[in-house]
Amino acid sequence: MEKRSKAMAALACAALLVLIGSGCVRCTMVHSTQQDPVEQGQEVGAADEADAAKDGLEKLLGTKWTSKDGKATLSIMNGAFVERAAGEEKVTYWEPENAKADDDGFSESVWASDSITSAQTPSVVRVDATENGGMAITCDSFKISATYLIDAPEDVELAISGDIDYLAALAGVEKDGIVGCLQDFARSRSPYAKTATWDGEVYIDANANKTSSTFTLDDPNGTIATIVIDGTSGKISAM
Repeated sequence: MEKRSKAMAALACAALLVLIGSGCVRCTMVHSTQQDPVEQGQEVGAADEADAAKDGLEKLLGTKWTSKDGKATLSIMNGAFVERAAGEEKVTYWEPENAKADDDGFSESVWASDSITSAQTPSVVRVDATENGGMAITCDSFKISATYLIDAPEDVELAISGDIDYLAALAGVEKDGIVGCLQDFARSRSPYAKTATWDGEVYIDANANKTSSTFTLDDPNGTIATIVIDGTSGKISAM
């Protein structure tokens, strides 16, 4: 009987060890499927860099700039900065690396070279918003002027994305009044914007009898325009 009890105890211990072992395996499998915090942080960082890159030089392709003294011009082309002054032309070739946006604009690291085949060197392009709604660009690889100011583009009609008929009906104004107000705002504050996208949210201040809503412009700064409609006078303003 004693031997049988010992045998049963041994079997019970063996079974317990098997259960413990299988439990350890399951824990290991669970932990192995969880993402390492460092890797997760790296993925989030990569996503942030991708978002910042949307505000980079790609949005400025085709734009023209003038130096502060008015003696030199800059054209931003796909893969090249072209500077001109007094019959002289200097070309700097560039390849984007990464962009980081901030409250004032963005910085973009690029690889710059004097020709397509020459060795590339790291360089930084900095773009800042100016007080008059324009932009200033600087780069340590520019050859004629260190800083340029963006030129105002030709006056074009601003496209509106989103069904603003609802906004106009809710506020009791004409749709054309909202469009015209946005056009004037973009002309003075964001001349390179081509489209204003309605954010689809309406705010009503019952005490002041005012309705407001926001639009996002597709300029490099992602300018926000807030339309305010006075319910008493019907006046439409933007800020």
